[in-house]
Amino acid sequence: MKMVFTIDSRGDSYGPAMYDTQPNTPAHREAIAHLLRRIGFGPRPGRVDSMAHRPLPELVDDALADTEDRATGLEWADVSEDAEDEVIAWWFARLKDPRAGLHERMVWYWHGHFTTAIGNVGARLMWEQHRKIREHALGNFRTLTHAMLQDGAMLVYLDGDGSRGEQPNENFARELMELFTLGIGNYSEDDVKAAARALSGYWVDWETAAVTFEPEEHYDRPISFLGNRSRFSAADIADALCDEPACGRHVARRLHRHLVGVDPTDDHLDDLARVFREADLEILPLVDAIVRGDSFWDNPRCRPRQPIEWLIAATSALGADDLEFDPWELEISGQLPFSPPNVAGWPEDDRWVGGSQVLGRIGRVLQLSWEELIDTNIEPTVEAVLERCSIWGVSDVTRAALDGAARDQSEYEERLELLFALTLASPEFALA
Repeated sequence: MKMVFTIDSRGDSYGPAMYDTQPNTPAHREAIAHLLRRIGFGPRPGRVDSMAHRPLPELVDDALADTEDRATGLEWADVSEDAEDEVIAWWFARLKDPRAGLHERMVWYWHGHFTTAIGNVGARLMWEQHRKIREHALGNFRTLTHAMLQDGAMLVYLDGDGSRGEQPNENFARELMELFTLGIGNYSEDDVKAAARALSGYWVDWETAAVTFEPEEHYDRPISFLGNRSRFSAADIADALCDEPACGRHVARRLHRHLVGVDPTDDHLDDLARVFREADLEILPLVDAIVRGDSFWDNPRCRPRQPIEWLIAATSALGADDLEFDPWELEISGQLPFSPPNVAGWPEDDRWVGGSQVLGRIGRVLQLSWEELIDTNIEPTVEAVLERCSIWGVSDVTRAALDGAARDQSEYEERLELLFALTLASPEFALA
């Protein structure tokens, strides 16, 4: 069975005018849902209706001002021997918390930008890195970069642990420039070799997560890096990279793609990079500029929901917010927190809406007991199920499929199950 996910049901309610929708209209509710899908992990059932009487610009202001980290519990001393499963479950619980907003979204983003995988570094190092990312998720990119250059999980994952100045491992230096700060084409092979020398001398204790610097293993002679010749420390490398114009453009492009689903135009990227640079690489002003930009509102449902996003939205729509998933179940669903597939992080492309991906997730949900899973107080109508899934506009094809199912299935409970299954399989639900 081939499943093709394309949708163009935007009509006149999208584009720049989407930002000026009138309250208490379907277009306004769809705009609110769009905002909550992109900067959080929602919306949860009923949330849009509770906000629908307020102007959208006011709601955007509130969403961008809500920068609180609501994560609580789980100090490292409380972790059991099964630490990997425990920290994964802890974070998934934070992600599906109905209060999770912009801060949690940015924690999720940076986890895939400064990538590390728990299977490679272990739970203790992963946890300490996660704490750093939570601290700086909406802070300053330069500060975050400094923290990552001396982070135990990062050093282990990219072979910086134990790298000696005379014969350094170049992996960390290369990925630091290619993926984390500058992007391909904005550095040379000589820069990679020089940075590798400057990043040498660090050792990681896996048991305590302590990182120590051994000067005798560090290359402490002048090197030429990005056009400057001097003695460079790891901190100097971080500053030199953050000072490069390419850094602002690279970070802005990656974050725009995550929040919007497409790359910015060249002119828009110039504007975003300027905002980022003039804010001294503070992250929140960049997020603000992206969310308030036309491209954010011009491109609804063009970013595939990643499996974690889909699973949170699906179980919430069904009324199963308290349903718990073991880490292996999350992995089967397609995405395990703390386990990106490679150093490039979680992919931001349409592989998440391939037929096997979507059918696999739906199959996993449908294996659960429908009597326990579905809130049976929901009316088995197309309108009620769509609203429950926070959808106020669908394509003609989707509408026809839902109307046909509602018409042809006479049994009350089976009709509700069928409408949910079809809605969860729809392009409108698969795309954010």
